[in-house]
Amino acid sequence: MRNILNKTLERITRESGLVGGVVALFKDGKVFFSEAYGYEDMENNIPMTLNASFDIASCSKAWTVMLAAKAVDEGLIGWDQPVKDAMPEFDMLDHYAGAHLSVRDMASHRSGLPCHDFMRNKVGGSRRNLMLKCAELDATMGFRAGYQYNNHMFIVLGYLMEVLRNGESWESQIKRLIADPLGVETIRFRGMKGNMDNLERALPYVSDGYKAHRCGYSDSPLSGPCGGIKLNVLDLSKWVMAMAKGGLCASGERLCSQEQYNAMITPVIPTPEEDGFKLKGCTYALGWHTGVYNGRDIVFHSGGLEGFNTQVGFIKGENCGYAMIFNTGTTPAAEVVRAMALDVLTEGAPRQSYDDMIDAWLKRRDNMIAIINNGVEGEPVTAENGAELIGTYEHAAYETFTVEDRGGRLWFSYGSFETPLSRAKADKMICGYPGTLDGLVPDHIELWPDGDDLRLRTSDSQLKMLFKRVK
Repeated sequence: MRNILNKTLERITRESGLVGGVVALFKDGKVFFSEAYGYEDMENNIPMTLNASFDIASCSKAWTVMLAAKAVDEGLIGWDQPVKDAMPEFDMLDHYAGAHLSVRDMASHRSGLPCHDFMRNKVGGSRRNLMLKCAELDATMGFRAGYQYNNHMFIVLGYLMEVLRNGESWESQIKRLIADPLGVETIRFRGMKGNMDNLERALPYVSDGYKAHRCGYSDSPLSGPCGGIKLNVLDLSKWVMAMAKGGLCASGERLCSQEQYNAMITPVIPTPEEDGFKLKGCTYALGWHTGVYNGRDIVFHSGGLEGFNTQVGFIKGENCGYAMIFNTGTTPAAEVVRAMALDVLTEGAPRQSYDDMIDAWLKRRDNMIAIINNGVEGEPVTAENGAELIGTYEHAAYETFTVEDRGGRLWFSYGSFETPLSRAKADKMICGYPGTLDGLVPDHIELWPDGDDLRLRTSDSQLKMLFKRVK
């Protein structure tokens, strides 16, 4: 596998800007293959090692669900009990959903809400405050009507765990109830200043689809329950090995009961297929995806941030699996190497080439670049041709954004998200592209006039949210 892995990663590096990563495969509680590739720090030529710590992004979700599984074991709540019983202030725009939303709904992405990640560019304060915002968040689907990936509900789930455990922070619970029993030593958390000191670190990079450059860390501590864990691949493997063994740590201690473990990996709702290769029949359980690969039942999850990509998974009932982390956003490395790992685990060897998967990704990249160019190369919106847009606009959950004149060019400003506005070449839609990417989805906003008000659509949903002009 090593030769094919490195050959594949070398092509991905040439064509998409991958900086580095780590891969580990295990069987029966032992890592039997590991490899470090590329650089932790490209500018200073510091090579990658297995000891480098990374952000694991959304692979943190299953850790939050494990806290919930333990809460169910402790009788603090039931999977299907309304969370409003523990959080009376909780509500949703759909009051029936607000009254009946359960841990199972939150942990399987069937609340009816789309991602709503954009809100965190400005709205913060506390996890409790983000919980209260649910009362004003627009839905795009009926309650329990289907799957929509939603980070916000995992933040609220983390807050619920804090409520149930008398205010103990999510971070403290993760360490005390999961990391310590696993013997995980390198665990750290998003947004805690200085908490990576004295640890070997893989620095974050983001590619424009062709070449990588250094980017910043995601630093909001409020979003920890949906994606805020940091650790190295050896410690991450301890977690995945325990899950592959039915929730059993290497020491023999159980992370939760067999009953709650079974609940975590039992499919709840169908999801779109993960890729165009062999992973089919995909569903979402509780903090985990499930699917079928080469006739084997797979439990898995991915995690993506601007500077990191993670993949973890195991074959159900076979006590084997994988963990891999790359320190470059927007490359095909994670999905391609996941396929390679699954081929090894299910068939005993990788394919001789994964060029077809790389080629398919490169085609999607080119489509992404065309979308960006349609907006960026459009007609600039100025104080002369867009004066009617200038103002401040408000939404009950998102608070306010402004459209303002900066030296004749109109700019959209929402917390940490700022971008000049253009009218797209193809359809004259008002849009803004700040130049950042989330995988193969360019970060952007679209504005649609609605009388004196504006509707906002962001890159994380199809919603056109109404913002009322306030001045």
